[in-house]
Amino acid sequence: MADPHASDAGAVDAAHAVDAAYGADAAAAAAHGGEHAATFPPFDQSLFSSQLIWFAITFAALYFVVSRFIIPNVSTVQARRAGTISSDLDAAALKSAKAEEARNAMEKATAKARADARATVDAARAEVVAKLTAEQEQAEARLAERIGAAEAKVTAARTAALAEVPGMADALARDIAAKLVPANA
Repeated sequence: MADPHASDAGAVDAAHAVDAAYGADAAAAAAHGGEHAATFPPFDQSLFSSQLIWFAITFAALYFVVSRFIIPNVSTVQARRAGTISSDLDAAALKSAKAEEARNAMEKATAKARADARATVDAARAEVVAKLTAEQEQAEARLAERIGAAEAKVTAARTAALAEVPGMADALARDIAAKLVPANA
C-alpha cells in the first residue's frame, strides 16, 4: 500500500499551488479535500486587477482583429453587393424600357398591319365592285342590244304584218263576198 505521509505531502504541495493561484480561502478549501471554495474566482477581489488587465488585453486584441480584418471584409462585401444590386436594378430598368419599346413597336406594327389589311380589303372590295359594275353595265348593254334587236324584229314584223293587212283584208273581203253572194247570180 502507498505511504500515507506521501499522499499528505502531495496534498500539501497541491494546497500551496492552489494558494498561490486562488488565495488563502481557496487553499483552505482544497486542503479539506476539495470542498467548496468561499468565493467564485471571477468575483474574488484579490484576482480582480489581473482580470481587468486580461480583459483590456483581450478587448484590444479583439478590437484590433475586428477593425483590421473583419470590418473591411464586411464593408467590401457590402459594397460589392450594393454594386451588384445597383447594376442588376439598372439592367432590369433597361430591359424593362426595351420591353416597353418592343411592346409599343408591336402595337404600332399590329395597328399598321390592321390598317394595311383594311386598305387591302377595301381596295379588293372596290376592285370587285368596279368589276361587277363594269360587268353589269356590259350585261345591261348586251340586254339593251338584244331588247333593241327584238323590238326591231317586232317592229319589222308588225310593219310587215300591217303591210299585209290591207291585202289580206281585200282577199278576205272577196272571200266573204263570194260566199255571201252566189257566183251564179
